Amino acid sequence: MPEAKSSSPGGRYLVSVDPFEAGPYRWVETPELLDTAVGRVLLALKDPHWHLDSADWQGESEVALHLRHYPDGQTCVVAIDCVRLTACIDGTDPGPLGHLGDSLQRVL
Repeated sequence: MPEAKSSSPGGRYLVSVDPFEAGPYRWVETPELLDTAVGRVLLALKDPHWHLDSADWQGESEVALHLRHYPDGQTCVVAIDCVRLTACIDGTDPGPLGHLGDSLQRVL
């Protein structure tokens, strides 16, 4: 069952996780990003091994997700603009949010 981890200051956007045990005593919390105003999932990663360390909001519609990949420990910061539906990894140029999963695979 997904659980809320962080919401935007006004509450429109929500980061939730669905924890699973990836190894003995090793829980991975893969993030999802929701637009609660319209009931739309903005981000659902296909690779469930990206763990959310933290979500830092820079306003109502911009969030930085600090991610760590299990089991290799690769980390990155994904900055998401929920209005423009764009994301960038570690300060790269923004690209379509829908392509984020593929971009994260290239990070590995």
